[in-house]
Amino acid sequence: MPIQIIVNADDLGMSAEVNEAIFRGMEDGVITSATMLSNGPAVIPAARMLHRFPNCSFGVHLNLTEFQPLFAESHTALSSILDEHNCFNGNTIREVRISASMLRAIYREWCAQIDNLIQLGVQPSHLDAHHHVHTIPQMLPVLAALRRRYRINKARISRNMYDPTAPASKILLSKKWLYNQALRCIGFKTTRIFTDLEVFIRVCAARPPREPLIELMTHPASVPSNEEPGLLASDWTKKLSYQVALVSYKAL
Repeated sequence: MPIQIIVNADDLGMSAEVNEAIFRGMEDGVITSATMLSNGPAVIPAARMLHRFPNCSFGVHLNLTEFQPLFAESHTALSSILDEHNCFNGNTIREVRISASMLRAIYREWCAQIDNLIQLGVQPSHLDAHHHVHTIPQMLPVLAALRRRYRINKARISRNMYDPTAPASKILLSKKWLYNQALRCIGFKTTRIFTDLEVFIRVCAARPPREPLIELMTHPASVPSNEEPGLLASDWTKKLSYQVALVSYKAL
């Protein structure tokens, strides 16, 4: 039986260029899923296109690192992670103390982001986050509350496959294993392997992974990459020594 692979494009709604690149990949059959930046400048035109891709899945790219928050009270409650323009200030969320009151504010902001997508006609298939902030361990109670409220029962795990030339430490991998186990314990369905397309080709071209369902991350037109555009433009599956089937989060 072929290995099933979800090819998820992050950042849908970030810009017209990113939208165009993601939808082109879906038309070509090389991208099967995407996660949407609800507070992205181009999210409305992105939402208008989703009906053209009924076989793809569209999740929520929960955001605490870029653009303005959607919930009005976030400007005060999350001021420590906003810049002078009231936009999320990059990875500041990883540098501040995350208090119980901040977690409540993050929950309200993420609810606003999900509600906005639903109002735009999106039926969210799964959750992940811009710059992977959902994998901060303190976010697990927030994710659990979102799952209960919206019945979105699928989520991306923390990356657990790395390039052998730049391996993760055993301590880091252990922490990621614990986080991924916790994500499943609070009720989420997940893949067992998550990495990016380039790393997957390097690690698994000759030998198939042990797990039957994998998620690969891509960033069409939004993150500079030496290899990813060429891989997406080619039939990269021919680089593999085994058969795969490209699927969406609907297969999980």
